[in-house]
Amino acid sequence: MMSVYFFFACLVFVVLRFDANAESFNNPENKISYYLHPDAGLNISQLLEKYGYPLETHVIQTEDGYLLSVHRIANGHQYYSNSPKVPVLLVHGLMSQSTDFVNAGPGRSLSYLLADEGYDVWLLNCRGNTHSRRHITLDPDKDKSKFWDFSWHEMGKYDLPNTIDYILNATNQESLFYIGHSQGTTTFFVMASLLPEYNKKIRHASLLGPAALFSNNMDIKYRTMAKFHKELKLASLIFNVHEFLRHSEFYLDVVKTLCLEGQETYDLCKALYTIGAGYSPTEFNMTILPVIASNSPSGFAVKQGFHYFQLFLNGGLFRQYDYGSIVNLVKYGASKPPNYNLSSISAPVTLHYAKEDQCVDYKDVEIIETLLPNGIKRMVPEIHFTHLDFLWGNNVKSLIYDYMLDEMEKYQ
Repeated sequence: MMSVYFFFACLVFVVLRFDANAESFNNPENKISYYLHPDAGLNISQLLEKYGYPLETHVIQTEDGYLLSVHRIANGHQYYSNSPKVPVLLVHGLMSQSTDFVNAGPGRSLSYLLADEGYDVWLLNCRGNTHSRRHITLDPDKDKSKFWDFSWHEMGKYDLPNTIDYILNATNQESLFYIGHSQGTTTFFVMASLLPEYNKKIRHASLLGPAALFSNNMDIKYRTMAKFHKELKLASLIFNVHEFLRHSEFYLDVVKTLCLEGQETYDLCKALYTIGAGYSPTEFNMTILPVIASNSPSGFAVKQGFHYFQLFLNGGLFRQYDYGSIVNLVKYGASKPPNYNLSSISAPVTLHYAKEDQCVDYKDVEIIETLLPNGIKRMVPEIHFTHLDFLWGNNVKSLIYDYMLDEMEKYQ
């Protein structure tokens, strides 16, 4: 999901250049009215209410004190009363949150499809995003250096297992289904390798755009940022920046200003999206962009990004955060951080990946598959398919979700 950061950063820059005095940007009377998706501006509770799905919000306290909001869709439009529903946990990517699993609408978004199939759907919001920007003692704005001192390592070590235990206790089940996208796959690999006892609590894991190895990813954006990540880290310390791209209504305003079909800047916006996130002419419909921008990007700790950049530079190793040789000796007892042992993951896993994914190179996914004792890979049968199409692709249901639902049925 780092591609979303690049896209929105470019958009903000263009807006500032496009209208330096911001007069027309701030004055709606100067704008021509273009088609705006009717779901633009709605949050998850408003979306679910609009389409007739019930919503519960649960707050889970992690072992290290973070308060996570978990959204639950206990019923779909079809009701199954003969037997207890099997829970399924959906975990979002970097800068994302629970709403991204519903904002494509019924019949397309994975949450609705699962609920209609009779699953008990739980949507985790990992620490630091819009819905989970809380801690029992730390304030995210006043205690920045302490609150935001986490990566996706802590999400895998605390957020996932604490959430899984809560769900299994609440539903009186022994195991659940796991579905992760992007960073949601990274956190799964962390948990299932560090805490192998949790493999027994996973009926099956469907991992969309599996992100763990990056030795084959030569995307110039990521390689450049990774090359200068130490300088970026120093800058973040100097300017006391620990959180990045916290959600704001400004992002939706930017999209409404530049990215509605018919606007003079529409083609430029599409080009920026192509560069930033990868654009598939058959899969992504730009009309949904305002719905996405209504809730995402959702903020993240800069340490999460730096941890990913380290993976780009460490020769294809999937390992813990590198603090430098001196701190590593204190923290890990060695000058280099330890590797996550993917071979210790015994849960059944399916890796869904795409040939033209800018964020996750297909060759790296194929390496991951060889390391998993109980893992299989499945390439999306569509050449023009990118990282965010796993969430919002026009044909994602027929290309991936139908297969996933059939596969999950085998593990009921």
